[in-house]
Amino acid sequence: MRSILLFPLFFVLFVTAALAATGDNIPVPVTDPSEAFVSGAIIVRGEGVAGADMGYSPPQMRLMALRAAKVDALREAAGIINGVLVSGETTVVNASARSGRLSASVDGIVRGARVVKEVYDPISGEASVYVSVPMTGDGGVVGELMQHLAPMYKRGYPAFQPLAGAAAGTYDGLIVDVRSTPFKPALVNRVVTGAGEIVYNPASASQEVLADRGGAGYTNDIGKAAALLKERGSTNPLVVRAASVINFTDVEITAEEAGAVAMSDRTANFLENALVVFVLQ
Repeated sequence: MRSILLFPLFFVLFVTAALAATGDNIPVPVTDPSEAFVSGAIIVRGEGVAGADMGYSPPQMRLMALRAAKVDALREAAGIINGVLVSGETTVVNASARSGRLSASVDGIVRGARVVKEVYDPISGEASVYVSVPMTGDGGVVGELMQHLAPMYKRGYPAFQPLAGAAAGTYDGLIVDVRSTPFKPALVNRVVTGAGEIVYNPASASQEVLADRGGAGYTNDIGKAAALLKERGSTNPLVVRAASVINFTDVEITAEEAGAVAMSDRTANFLENALVVFVLQ
């Protein structure tokens, strides 16, 4: 009789221990597109449950709950990707309405999302699945979408031309301080002059670079920005402060700063390699 009474206790302890183990290292969701540019990935949590009254076995219930949770997570991930800013107030979903290839790329990115954590409660039958979508790198949001967007966003502003006889610059990277401005990270964050001339346009950067690390880096500290550029080969970046922000995503700098960037880039070629970091609030 005693052994019969002890069995439920052991079962409860076993289930509790199993649930505690699955709860370790729970990912922190990153569902704001601007935060995803900084952290490097979109991370979402989906939920699912299998009906206990459907006659399924415990393994079947677990499988169905996890499957439903993954579908929920992928649906949310698609919504976040579609909300990523392209430039100005144009989001991916707006741009996709004009490009079937762009829409297909979003679908491909979602299908390639990686499951990073699964949690299942055998008592309630509820499951949680966390999926991660990288912003850069293989299958990342930036590389997959910019191959279709770059041709459209290479046009627009005229290119900045430094004054004749301007001295060669010595910088090999660019840090743009946009703190205390309404700046928002986007697929195309341009740097322009007050006259509307293009100093830096990520759409003109190397496609290989865009796929590997995106059109720019994003952080919240000048020192971190310099360290990030150093990892990418830049040891003497120019630091400029935004004079203003145009339509949330384009940053205006002075003509003098634009000249220093342009003349330095003629020898260091850092803009094509997207050696640019924005420092956010």
